[in-house]
Amino acid sequence: MIKKLDKYILKKFLGTFFLTIFLFILIAVVFDISEKIDDFEQFTLGEIVFDYYFSFIPWLYNLLTPLLAFIAVVYFTSKMAGKTEIIPILASGISYNRFLRPYFLGATLLFFLSLILSHFLIPITNKKKIEIEAKIYPHTRRINNSKIHREIAKNTFIYVNNYSIKSDNGYKFRLEKIVDGQLLYQFTASNLKWSSKKNKWIARNWSERTIDGDHEILTQGTIKDTILPFNNTEFHRSPFEIETMDFFDINGYIEQEKQRGSSYLGRYQLELVKRTSNPFSILILVIIAVCISSRKIKGGTGMHIAKGLALALIFVFFGRIADVIAVNTPIPAIVALWIPNLVFTIVAFYIYKTAPK
Repeated sequence: MIKKLDKYILKKFLGTFFLTIFLFILIAVVFDISEKIDDFEQFTLGEIVFDYYFSFIPWLYNLLTPLLAFIAVVYFTSKMAGKTEIIPILASGISYNRFLRPYFLGATLLFFLSLILSHFLIPITNKKKIEIEAKIYPHTRRINNSKIHREIAKNTFIYVNNYSIKSDNGYKFRLEKIVDGQLLYQFTASNLKWSSKKNKWIARNWSERTIDGDHEILTQGTIKDTILPFNNTEFHRSPFEIETMDFFDINGYIEQEKQRGSSYLGRYQLELVKRTSNPFSILILVIIAVCISSRKIKGGTGMHIAKGLALALIFVFFGRIADVIAVNTPIPAIVALWIPNLVFTIVAFYIYKTAPK
């Protein structure tokens, strides 16, 4: 049952948090508009407001929630401590664990809201936002189609030295069928171009080898229209598509990309794990915030905020290192990204045990 104490603290918690995040988002949107004002000339007002900012605001909210929940709790709890509100609460017989309950309830509410946004709502709204960003920043959203080596079907592999999406041309192409380590078929071409009219590939300077035991058939030619077990969309896939997939789609897509040997696999796994690890950090940071700010100290709210910001910066630093490790090392993303949460869980437990009760 929610008591008066719970309602009082929850009201302060959620009120301070939503006011803080509203102000941060408002400032961020103003700065973003001023930065992109020239780029927005190519879009209509409806596209800017409904396609871009209706996607940008939920994404920004989700990004800022852990740190702003932490800062909001530090601020209003420090104010309560400064006004000597916490001492009478604990002196009345209410345990420190009971005092923490409304904070935990508020953090849990924000956790589930962030979890739903991360896995289901933001991927839907991201589609239009990414399309607009691709036009504004074509170089940062460019697909890397050089030295492609992937499995497109069971035992069937392709290699392309370079592929131009604009002209649908592939250079130094090779397709191989390998079963139990044995090469059974190979098709190579110096140039491979997609024909949208014929819905076929046009191969230039091609050769085809079919191997059956000790027998081998080799054919060669200059130009050939051929059907291969993939079309040009195989090379039009953007790694940023992962940001538009919900929980169910992204899991299936990652399994598919594992078989293809995608060079973006680390990024895909990073995206999936972050959608849960980031919301979970809200619970940890809120507990730390309460424990460091519930004691009345010399320096008051300013000192509490300074300590809180120092911890927040350390947490962000650990998170960035974890991102780099997840993408650029063999360490699984689920391990790399949960290490900061694990470390700060230990820190939270230590601060909780040493907090004056």
